[in-house]
Amino acid sequence: MLKKILLITLCMAWMSQSGLAQQPAAKQPDTTRVEGPAMSSPSGAVSDSILVTIILKHQQNKNLPEIRRVLESQGFWDIFPPQDTRVLSWTIAMGLGHVIILKVPAGAERRLNLALENGAWGAFDTEIYLTYDYKSVWEDYIERREESKEDRN
Repeated sequence: MLKKILLITLCMAWMSQSGLAQQPAAKQPDTTRVEGPAMSSPSGAVSDSILVTIILKHQQNKNLPEIRRVLESQGFWDIFPPQDTRVLSWTIAMGLGHVIILKVPAGAERRLNLALENGAWGAFDTEIYLTYDYKSVWEDYIERREESKEDRN
């Protein structure tokens, strides 16, 4: 039940897309990985990629400076996210950690997994979920629901 609630919360957070990652100040932003469109285009064409939600839970036996030392020593900011992925959302959920939604090319899952294993382990507990954009389905449902209310009156 908790995972269902978390997944719903993540979907709502993704729709609002209101946060940024905590990154070291010395790192310059990578302009090749920017926020982009959702999984499918308005024409309905399906792209050759998948959406992945990653949760990096802070290991509570470490404070922030210790976590940053682990990340720097393992080169996390250099290898994550992998070059061929696109960050759609990166938020911090207080008490949970980083919630990241990536658009990953089909077949690039191994590179993503290795980036997490090599860079994040020791600083974060990781959770990875295959996700999809539900917003258009929800909007369509609400519209049809409103139309059916009007028909009943």
